[in-house]
Amino acid sequence: MCNQSRSHQSRSQRSNSQPSIIKIDMLDSDYAKMIAGETIAIDRRDRLEDIDTYTLNRLGKQISRYRYGNLDQIGKDDILCDIGLTAELLTRSDMEDIHQRNRESGYFYLTESERLQVLNWLKDELAVDLAALAPKATPL
Repeated sequence: MCNQSRSHQSRSQRSNSQPSIIKIDMLDSDYAKMIAGETIAIDRRDRLEDIDTYTLNRLGKQISRYRYGNLDQIGKDDILCDIGLTAELLTRSDMEDIHQRNRESGYFYLTESERLQVLNWLKDELAVDLAALAPKATPL
Protein backbone atom coordinates (compact mmCIF):
# COMPACT_ATOMS: atom_id res chain seq x y z
CA MET A 1 0.00 0.00 0.00
CA CYS A 2 2.86 2.37 0.75
CA ASN A 3 4.34 1.75 -2.68
CA GLN A 4 1.08 2.74 -4.36
CA SER A 5 0.90 6.07 -2.58
CA ARG A 6 4.51 6.83 -3.48
CA SER A 7 3.87 6.14 -7.14
CA HIS A 8 1.38 9.01 -7.22
CA GLN A 9 3.82 11.55 -5.79
CA SER A 10 5.51 13.89 -8.20
CA ARG A 11 9.25 13.57 -8.76
CA SER A 12 9.95 16.81 -6.93
CA GLN A 13 8.09 15.55 -3.86
CA ARG A 14 10.04 12.27 -3.89
CA SER A 15 13.40 13.99 -4.15
CA ASN A 16 12.62 16.16 -1.09
CA SER A 17 11.18 13.35 1.06
CA GLN A 18 13.19 11.59 3.72
CA PRO A 19 14.05 7.91 3.34
CA SER A 20 11.72 5.46 5.04
CA ILE A 21 12.94 3.68 8.13
CA ILE A 22 11.64 0.18 8.65
CA LYS A 23 11.82 -1.23 12.16
CA ILE A 24 12.73 -4.89 12.34
CA ASP A 25 11.80 -6.82 15.44
CA MET A 26 15.14 -8.63 15.55
CA LEU A 27 18.44 -8.35 17.33
CA ASP A 28 21.38 -7.10 15.26
CA SER A 29 23.28 -10.28 16.09
CA ASP A 30 20.39 -12.46 14.86
CA TYR A 31 20.21 -10.44 11.64
CA ALA A 32 23.95 -10.89 11.11
CA LYS A 33 23.65 -14.64 11.72
CA MET A 34 20.72 -14.85 9.33
CA ILE A 35 22.60 -13.05 6.56
CA ALA A 36 25.82 -15.01 7.11
CA GLY A 37 24.10 -18.38 6.96
CA GLU A 38 24.45 -21.47 9.10
CA THR A 39 27.77 -23.29 8.83
CA ILE A 40 27.37 -26.94 7.94
CA ALA A 41 29.99 -29.16 9.56
CA ILE A 42 32.62 -30.61 7.22
CA ASP A 43 31.92 -34.21 8.27
CA ARG A 44 28.24 -33.67 7.45
CA ARG A 45 29.06 -32.07 4.10
CA ASP A 46 31.08 -35.14 3.20
CA ARG A 47 28.05 -37.36 3.85
CA LEU A 48 26.09 -35.66 1.09
CA GLU A 49 26.86 -37.00 -2.35
CA ASP A 50 27.23 -34.71 -5.34
CA ILE A 51 26.41 -31.50 -3.48
CA ASP A 52 28.12 -28.35 -4.66
CA THR A 53 29.25 -25.31 -2.69
CA TYR A 54 26.37 -23.16 -3.96
CA THR A 55 23.79 -25.66 -2.69
CA LEU A 56 25.53 -25.94 0.70
CA ASN A 57 25.60 -22.15 1.05
CA ARG A 58 21.94 -21.97 0.03
CA LEU A 59 21.00 -24.57 2.64
CA GLY A 60 23.01 -22.67 5.27
CA LYS A 61 21.16 -19.43 4.49
CA GLN A 62 17.78 -21.16 4.53
CA ILE A 63 18.54 -22.77 7.90
CA SER A 64 19.70 -19.51 9.45
CA ARG A 65 16.68 -17.65 8.10
CA TYR A 66 14.43 -20.27 9.68
CA ARG A 67 16.32 -20.09 12.97
CA TYR A 68 16.78 -16.30 13.27
CA GLY A 69 14.18 -14.81 10.92
CA ASN A 70 11.42 -14.36 13.49
CA LEU A 71 8.97 -15.96 11.07
CA ASP A 72 5.36 -16.92 11.52
CA GLN A 73 4.14 -20.44 10.72
CA ILE A 74 3.61 -19.69 7.04
CA GLY A 75 7.13 -18.24 6.78
CA LYS A 76 8.64 -21.28 8.51
CA ASP A 77 6.72 -23.63 6.24
CA ASP A 78 7.94 -21.67 3.23
CA ILE A 79 11.57 -22.07 4.35
CA LEU A 80 11.07 -25.78 5.06
CA CYS A 81 9.58 -26.15 1.58
CA ASP A 82 12.60 -24.35 0.07
CA ILE A 83 14.95 -26.65 2.01
CA GLY A 84 12.95 -29.67 0.84
CA LEU A 85 13.26 -28.55 -2.77
CA THR A 86 16.97 -27.69 -2.44
CA ALA A 87 17.68 -31.10 -0.87
CA GLU A 88 15.41 -32.79 -3.43
CA LEU A 89 13.21 -34.24 -0.68
CA LEU A 90 9.99 -32.94 -2.19
CA THR A 91 8.91 -34.34 -5.53
CA ARG A 92 6.95 -32.67 -8.29
CA SER A 93 3.87 -34.53 -7.03
CA ASP A 94 4.46 -33.17 -3.50
CA MET A 95 4.64 -29.64 -4.90
CA GLU A 96 1.43 -30.15 -6.87
CA ASP A 97 -0.29 -31.24 -3.63
CA ILE A 98 1.09 -28.20 -1.79
CA HIS A 99 -0.05 -25.82 -4.52
CA GLN A 100 -3.49 -27.46 -4.63
CA ARG A 101 -3.86 -26.98 -0.85
CA ASN A 102 -2.79 -23.36 -1.29
CA ARG A 103 -5.45 -22.80 -3.95
CA GLU A 104 -8.15 -24.50 -1.87
CA SER A 105 -7.36 -22.93 1.50
CA GLY A 106 -6.11 -19.55 0.34
CA TYR A 107 -2.82 -19.78 2.21
CA PHE A 108 0.41 -21.76 2.12
CA TYR A 109 1.19 -24.49 4.64
CA LEU A 110 2.91 -27.85 4.91
CA THR A 111 1.32 -30.90 6.47
CA GLU A 112 2.84 -32.31 9.64
CA SER A 113 4.37 -35.23 7.69
CA GLU A 114 5.95 -32.85 5.14
CA ARG A 115 7.44 -30.75 7.97
CA LEU A 116 8.75 -33.83 9.73
CA GLN A 117 10.31 -35.16 6.53
CA VAL A 118 12.42 -32.01 6.13
CA LEU A 119 13.16 -31.57 9.85
CA ASN A 120 14.25 -35.20 10.20
CA TRP A 121 16.50 -34.93 7.12
CA LEU A 122 18.14 -31.82 8.56
CA LYS A 123 18.73 -33.56 11.87
CA ASP A 124 19.92 -36.87 10.39
CA GLU A 125 22.04 -35.59 7.51
CA LEU A 126 23.27 -32.17 8.67
CA ALA A 127 22.98 -32.49 12.47
CA VAL A 128 20.79 -29.37 12.49
CA ASP A 129 17.88 -29.61 14.91
CA LEU A 130 15.14 -27.14 14.07
CA ALA A 131 12.34 -29.26 15.53
CA ALA A 132 12.09 -27.09 18.67
CA LEU A 133 11.46 -24.06 16.44
CA ALA A 134 8.96 -25.82 14.18
CA PRO A 135 5.26 -24.97 14.23
CA LYS A 136 3.31 -27.68 16.08
CA ALA A 137 -0.10 -27.62 14.39
CA THR A 138 -1.36 -27.36 10.86
CA PRO A 139 -3.60 -24.30 10.36
CA LEU A 140 -7.33 -24.87 9.90
